Amino acid sequence: MNEQYPLIMTAEYWMNTQLSIARYYGGAILGGIEYRIINKEGKDLYECSREAEKEGRKYAIDPNEPADLVVKTLIPAYKKLGRDKIIELLKQNKSEEEINEIAKSV
Repeated sequence: MNEQYPLIMTAEYWMNTQLSIARYYGGAILGGIEYRIINKEGKDLYECSREAEKEGRKYAIDPNEPADLVVKTLIPAYKKLGRDKIIELLKQNKSEEEINEIAKSV
């Protein structure tokens, strides 16, 4: 099966599409693929919201910080490798499976 779907969408992209509804639910399902909004550390919007509430912050993810919409199965690799490395690997046309394998070997 050779399906192609985006693995990561930056807020600059998804906030200007029909996917902007994700901000109300913490994620979205697109073509049967589950996506979650995560911060630059790989924490999902729910976790960020809990932290913001405890700390008395207005925003779960600061508007000046990345808020990527990431395929759920890639989030562990995102946390382990970091946002910049994930983007670098995607620019090298690495697949989701290849990125997850790289993360396991680190």
